[in-house]
Order: sequence, then C-alpha cells, then structure tokens
Amino acid sequence: MQTHDERRDFYRINDTVGLSYEQCSEFELPSKEEFANQSPDEFQLINHLSRLDLDNSSLLHSIQDDSPDIARYFKLINSKIEAIAKQIVSVGLTDEVTPTEVTLSAGGLSFVSTEQYQLGNLIKTRMILYPSNSVISSYGVVVRSVASEQGFDTAVEYRLINESDRDALVRHVLHLQSNSLRKHSIQDE
Repeated sequence: MQTHDERRDFYRINDTVGLSYEQCSEFELPSKEEFANQSPDEFQLINHLSRLDLDNSSLLHSIQDDSPDIARYFKLINSKIEAIAKQIVSVGLTDEVTPTEVTLSAGGLSFVSTEQYQLGNLIKTRMILYPSNSVISSYGVVVRSVASEQGFDTAVEYRLINESDRDALVRHVLHLQSNSLRKHSIQDE
C-alpha cells in the first residue's frame, strides 16, 4: 500500500466517467496473472488502439509533411476504426456503468458512494474514460469513506491494475489537465 505522500505523486483531476463498483472480499481478489486475463478482449481494444496511435504519431507527422492527402486518408481510416471499437465497448458496458463525477489519478479515485465502506475494504471498479472510451478495470482498497451531503465521500487506492490501464489513466489525466490549462490561459488573455 502506498503512503499518503506517494499517492499525491500522481496528478489528480475532476472528471465524469462511466463507473461501476462493488465491494469484494480478499478471496475474490485474483492474482496478477488471473487479473491480466480477466478483461474481455473488446474492453482492451480501445487501450490497445490508443497505444498504437502513440506509436504511429511520429510516422503520421512525417507522412503529413511529405504527402498531406495520404496523411488525411490515414486519419480518416483511423477514425473509422476508433468508431467501430467505441461501439463495441459501449455495447458491452452500457448497462453496467453509470456516469459519475470522480476525482481521478493514476494512483486511485474518489467518488460519492451510496453506502459507507470500512477502511481497508476491497472494491472492484470498472470505468469508461470519455471521450476515448478506454475501459479501466481495477481492484482497490478503501482509504477514506466519510459522510457528505450527497452520500459518502469514498476514496479508493488501486491495489491491482494493469500497467497499460494505468498508462491510459495517466494519458487521460494529462490530456484533461492540458485542456484545462489551455482554457484558463485563453480566459486570462
């Protein structure tokens, strides 16, 4: 388990995600190998496509310099593939997740829950990050659950999360933070 200071090493941002969560027992916690194989392939599809986009971005920029029409064509093909993948993911999770306001980081998340949890309880979560539709599955431990006006302010520290999912979270948080800073700098002008 990370200390309070280590948890603060990750950027945090407020966001709305598709979220489902449920309490589970220590016996339900899979091994790392089992966990890596638990997520259906269609839920890992978006994350895999995002990694491919990162790998291909410099190549696409050089193609764009030499041949803008071909680069535009590749971008259109990429958009089609992403649209199909997002549809596959959204169909698989539509009934399972609820749009929820969260505070999000690569180390954990906090949200308002309908019930109070004991410190140390295990929580299984599944999130869809918007607009990319990346699906993040994790098991976490409750580090805070206190009464608030809307329910219970609950914070969960990730205990089991795939590194590729953590990378997707980092990219998502940095993207949102960058957009927020850009908006603030435009408003300040």
